[in-house]
Amino acid sequence: MMDVDQVEPVIENVAGNRFEMAFPGGTAFATFRCDGDWLIVTHVEVPAAFNGLGLGSRLVLGLFETARASGRRVVPACSFAADWARRHPEFADVIAH
Repeated sequence: MMDVDQVEPVIENVAGNRFEMAFPGGTAFATFRCDGDWLIVTHVEVPAAFNGLGLGSRLVLGLFETARASGRRVVPACSFAADWARRHPEFADVIAH
């Protein structure tokens, strides 16, 4: 089992239009495009060998926290991000309407 202390913080790779989270053995990422202050999240991916460890949720949490801190809103256009947002109503203020 992976030690969660070895997971790096979520970073925004502006040039690559994605949020990234490195950990021993791989990197999880969420791709997005911008529309003004909206981050339209189009895909979330965790390497298959690491599915089920909560890394995708941790990545999306970091994305939502970054958006909130910068005054941006999120459009969860992929099913994973949309499901995560539904399960976390405490981030309703970050969802673009």
